[in-house]
Amino acid sequence: MIIPVDIVNNTVLPLPLSEIAESITAIELELTDESLINPGRIQRIILSDDLVFIAHSENILVFNRNGKFIRSIGSKGQGPGEYISLWNMTIDETNRRLFVNAREKIICYDWQGKVLMESSFSQFNGTNTIEDINYIHNELLLINLSRGKEDEIGIFDHIAVYRLNDNLQTIDSCTILKFYASAIHGFSSSANYILLSDSTVYLHYPFSTAFPPDMASVVREREPKLALRDTLYRFENNQLIPELKLKFKKDGMDSEGYMFIRLSSVYRSSRYIFALYLNYNESLNDFGIYNHHTFCYDTKTGKGYNILSDRYTGIGGYTDDIHHIEHVYIRPFQTNTEMFYYWHTHMNQDDREEPNPTLYIGTLKK
Repeated sequence: MIIPVDIVNNTVLPLPLSEIAESITAIELELTDESLINPGRIQRIILSDDLVFIAHSENILVFNRNGKFIRSIGSKGQGPGEYISLWNMTIDETNRRLFVNAREKIICYDWQGKVLMESSFSQFNGTNTIEDINYIHNELLLINLSRGKEDEIGIFDHIAVYRLNDNLQTIDSCTILKFYASAIHGFSSSANYILLSDSTVYLHYPFSTAFPPDMASVVREREPKLALRDTLYRFENNQLIPELKLKFKKDGMDSEGYMFIRLSSVYRSSRYIFALYLNYNESLNDFGIYNHHTFCYDTKTGKGYNILSDRYTGIGGYTDDIHHIEHVYIRPFQTNTEMFYYWHTHMNQDDREEPNPTLYIGTLKK
């Protein structure tokens, strides 16, 4: 499937969520001394049948579905069950286990916060970084970036998806990329690269060699011309199978054949396709940075929405016209892309302290 992305006729008007959402519900997250949330440090939110897990930079906060605070799991440190930095998490709902990605190691807790096991993940000598993690079909899937491996050609970086068993031992792997040049990655620890939709596993890794114009003259002398990672893949039988391609004008290349599009994420539900990207051919905004673009495509109607948006300027890709909240960013749930979430902090004039953000959960139209 080829999806056209119009990168010329953009609009700054956010897309009303009522256009794509069947419903949106709100959960007010209780504020206590132990459950204080810094909205800027939320990495990922996971929903189970009865609980809400919020991966914060400091720990995992657990609430019930009514927003009442239950407990905190994990803490910073260098001892067993502790981490230097918490990147993201996933859950095994059947066995009520929580897997935490702590960059170079995986920690498994039960839902009471007890450490069940942990494992350092090192496939190669050199630097290893776990960039995403998800528990799907009774297996732990993770994407790992290994830097500094060397063979007869030279030094290379290796990106692969790994399948792990219940003892955190590798069952199999599938290479996503192997490259011999230093390049820029569109990686974000809060993004989802492995997602489940209607029992199908989808994967998109935002590898990119896109450079802003002020850097291009410096790097073009030594950088190869690599293709834009514009394809969303199905992960089946330990293979990556192309599912759909985002078709940018001129394939996102400038007149010299170098990329000016940096694609950060692509995912889909049964009806909609979503993406986030940067366009380095545009002018800088008032903050001296490049704007993001939010893209949404309706496969049922064939209509695409391409919204100029940026978290730094306060312009969001969507507006919640149901709850009257402007400029929001929606994120898919890991194991159900038919649902999405975002959070928003409501401040009243008489508030003496900032409340916890309210969590909004939406269900997409089919």
